[in-house]
Amino acid sequence: MEKNLQDLVEFLLKVPLFSSVPSTQIDQIADLFKRETYQKDDIICRQGDPGDSMYVVRSGIVSVFKEIEGKEIYVSDLKRGGFFGEISLLSDADRNATIRVSLDTTVYCLTRENFEILIKNNKSIGLYLSRYYAKRMVLETKNQPGKKNGPVFYAVSATGPNLGGSHFLYTVSYHISDESEKRVLVIEPHLEPERIMEKYGLARIVCPDPGLFTLLPENSYRSEDIRWFFHESGFTVLQLNKGFSDRLSEVVPVMMEELQQNYDIIFVNLAHYLTSMERLFVRLCDRTLVLMHNTHETLEDVRKRLGEIEQICGSRAFLGRIRAGVSHLYGQKGIPRQEMKTLLNLPETPNIWVDRSDDAFNDRIDTKKCFPVKGARAVAREIAGIRLGIALGAGAARGWAHIGVLKVLEDAGIHIDMIAGTSMGALVGGIYAATASVDQLRKDTIERLPTKRAARKKIFDYTFPIQGFLQGGKAAKMVRKAVNDADFLDLMIPAYLVGVDILKGEEVVFETGDVTDAIRSSISIPAVFSPYKHKGRWMVDGGLLNPVPVDVLLRKGADMVIAVCIEPRSGGRGEASRAPGIKEMVFRTISIVHGRATGDFAKNADIVLYPDVKDHGWDDFHKGISLMRYGMEECFEHIVEIKKMIRSKGARKGISS
Repeated sequence: MEKNLQDLVEFLLKVPLFSSVPSTQIDQIADLFKRETYQKDDIICRQGDPGDSMYVVRSGIVSVFKEIEGKEIYVSDLKRGGFFGEISLLSDADRNATIRVSLDTTVYCLTRENFEILIKNNKSIGLYLSRYYAKRMVLETKNQPGKKNGPVFYAVSATGPNLGGSHFLYTVSYHISDESEKRVLVIEPHLEPERIMEKYGLARIVCPDPGLFTLLPENSYRSEDIRWFFHESGFTVLQLNKGFSDRLSEVVPVMMEELQQNYDIIFVNLAHYLTSMERLFVRLCDRTLVLMHNTHETLEDVRKRLGEIEQICGSRAFLGRIRAGVSHLYGQKGIPRQEMKTLLNLPETPNIWVDRSDDAFNDRIDTKKCFPVKGARAVAREIAGIRLGIALGAGAARGWAHIGVLKVLEDAGIHIDMIAGTSMGALVGGIYAATASVDQLRKDTIERLPTKRAARKKIFDYTFPIQGFLQGGKAAKMVRKAVNDADFLDLMIPAYLVGVDILKGEEVVFETGDVTDAIRSSISIPAVFSPYKHKGRWMVDGGLLNPVPVDVLLRKGADMVIAVCIEPRSGGRGEASRAPGIKEMVFRTISIVHGRATGDFAKNADIVLYPDVKDHGWDDFHKGISLMRYGMEECFEHIVEIKKMIRSKGARKGISS
């Protein structure tokens, strides 16, 4: 028997589907299979197509998707030994799923005619399939489809030398390992001097698992061409030499398949030029992180590199597979990020991934857990699936309680990655996003309003009540000073502020442009503040449609969300000593609407906080210290729960997309 056929026989004997078939019969059926190879993103078969064959996965990974009500829903991944296509053969029906290649894959294909011969001569296969389907139906009933595991492989490429690429990659790896339980591996396709590894705090170790490369073809590598290093934070580095370059198209996908069984996140540190090896890794990885120059004289080189990577990944690459960040190590003054987005036709404004620092210039890992979260640590938290968002709800003056919640989180060292705010939550959240300091936030707000008279003087600018009692100009002036006339790009913490276009009845999420205009739009409580005309739209209080914007944070990629609901769950306030006036009537009406709706909007948050502020009025802006204390008390009661949530998100089981 020729070697390829013998390899197939040995493989089939290990596949559960054929485990009950005698080895003599395996020998007889082996030559019925046809070997086929597919590349990442190829479609092997589509839902609705006629079924004319079944497949057994020899190597690689394929993903199963089903179209349900016009939407493509992820079902599962199939790896070595998995099989698909047999249902359409058994039922004589069309394909019930689409199979897309996730990692270069080799399959063995069996035609309908040969499948019928196999079933006829081996009744045990039919018995296995019936048990298999019964078990799968139970699992599908328990599990909700549609949530695919997060990306595993990341290619990291720089558009030129001296951009701090290794500093960025090892800092990202450090923070993932330090702040989560994810197992991280860095692949270095080129052997570097051991002294470079020592500068990054990496120590030489023996191979952690000698069985990692058991599936590789014989003579595809030499053991002396592999070196392993370990960092005390927990991540591992695998250095490869040219021993892996001779048969890349066959060796690398199989190697990656094996490594994926042992690591949760795998980075490939590419050279700043794209060799055939670099191109292969870019094609095979789930994501490519591109570290860019930031100067006009290098812009054409950056554009060329992005074009090359986009060509390798496909025309839709920038919709998810390519992320770009800026290094400020090169050039004293770079192109503004918003301008860079336009010039390079990027889908989003690139973040600063490497800034000028002694660590970056001297090849050292930046181990500091600074707040606000930025640079390599921000990338690490995103990849690890541990980004924390806080949704600050509407509530007028009672929203000063938000400051107390932020104070407790800040003192506990719990770092917020993004903020969403509505109405008063937009005001507090926007100013905090600009300063990243509760002390500064307090000085810029409640400390400026120590008395009712001071609050009226600095906030209340009454006008003839055609559209509202207050013009809103004084409040906007206070905000503009507090945020230092910031644009959203200037914010230290990403923020998303919610308003409502009153004429169209549409929710508007502000994330670009002037921060003060966004806050002024969001705080326009109908009949209290005059509507605010912003970019041709008449804007009012975002709480009308979204009183606590948890959904905004989830859409923006938050992995866990704390919601702070100011309006009482009952939607009302305590007994009044006198009949309410028109202002009180307006606010009580809005408070009831907000309160009744808040539960529905907050239900998708991981933790919901309800500061006990029901006995305070909408215009108690001068009672900031008291309201702040209520927020602190509520957050203190849940701080253990919050820390537990963060730990659980960092556990290995919780990698998200």
